[in-house]
Amino acid sequence: MQEGKPRSLKVSIDEVSVGMVLQDVFNAQGKLLLSSVTITAHDQIEALKRQGVEYAFLAPPVNRSSQNVPPEPEQPELPVPEAITITKREDNYYKELDRAKEVHQATLEAARNTLKAARFGKQVDITSIELAAEEMVSSILRNPDALVSLAQIKGYDEYTYVHSVNVGILITSLVHTMGYTEEQLLEAGIGGLLHDIGKMRVPERILNKPGKYTSEEFSIMKRHPENGINILKNANAISDFSKVVIIEHHERFNGKGYPRGISEKDIHEIGFIAAVADVYDAMTTDRIYRPAWTPQRTLAMIFQGCDIDYSRRIVELFTRHLGIYPVGSFVRLKTGEMGVVTRVEKGSILTPQMLVLFDRYGNPLKKPVEYNLAELQKTKHGDRYHIEISLNPEHYRIKVSDYIQSNPFS
Repeated sequence: MQEGKPRSLKVSIDEVSVGMVLQDVFNAQGKLLLSSVTITAHDQIEALKRQGVEYAFLAPPVNRSSQNVPPEPEQPELPVPEAITITKREDNYYKELDRAKEVHQATLEAARNTLKAARFGKQVDITSIELAAEEMVSSILRNPDALVSLAQIKGYDEYTYVHSVNVGILITSLVHTMGYTEEQLLEAGIGGLLHDIGKMRVPERILNKPGKYTSEEFSIMKRHPENGINILKNANAISDFSKVVIIEHHERFNGKGYPRGISEKDIHEIGFIAAVADVYDAMTTDRIYRPAWTPQRTLAMIFQGCDIDYSRRIVELFTRHLGIYPVGSFVRLKTGEMGVVTRVEKGSILTPQMLVLFDRYGNPLKKPVEYNLAELQKTKHGDRYHIEISLNPEHYRIKVSDYIQSNPFS
């Protein structure tokens, strides 16, 4: 790379999307094919793949104040957004956020201890899981959004345990919006927290394998829902409702799931809910062998599986619950500004609240600015305050958790 050239990020061609600016593109033999190209259509990406391109280097955001770059065409003067007014609903959210952090941490510890006991063949006592689920339900009843926001924090560390907690939160929060009873919320949460306990009987060489499973390895993996039920046979009483989450979270609408291969009419509603929550959290989390997908790419993939893998009704409810751009999404507006979604109001799934981190020219702001897109779209130039695309925050060196774990108004 040339001396003095801004550092760029190497990414897999599979992670390249429309809107990205590629600084350098190489084929499989290391030959430079292109430089400084903007991806404007999916056909460009497919053409690069056909030429043997496996990776590319992203151009860093342009700092127009320090480089000899022609200015963009003159654009209408945009209003300076006013500070977001905290409604009673938002105030309740931020009051709950600190309590939710404690609940999230305690629930993670309970999941870690319970699943480790199962891994080492010890007697499993789910008392701590039941207590954690009770606190989880109480938090969701006080404010349904705080814990869900924390479930968007992703990372490599302790994937199995964090995934179990996140799935428990996603299931419980969704069934809350669907009008389930408090007792059903508790049982659904317990099932979510324990849905993968059967993986503790899968050899770690298979569980953490980066490549494709052999047929024998996949056969072993497909036993984990039944393993989970067997592990819990001698544990203190667990309800049948909780067991459905454990045994059915890999069953599919068309009958091609596992372990029983049952289809649409025989799968319980909570089984369909568990399936969507499980795959959503798994695909939006970084793994050693693949980077996380954006929430939008994941939701699009799930939608493509409606009436094949998943219940269309549950997918639509899940999407309305999280929003098209869930908390933690890193997005670019039509103005060119980029930032992190921090709140999604029910009924405003396309107009979340966000913290803007980069100005319209790609320059990082010294201090984030709060935008309420629903309100900004009512202004004179409101048509420009629409989300244009979802981006991978890692490509911009953004750690999303820094922006969704605290109250920006405090």
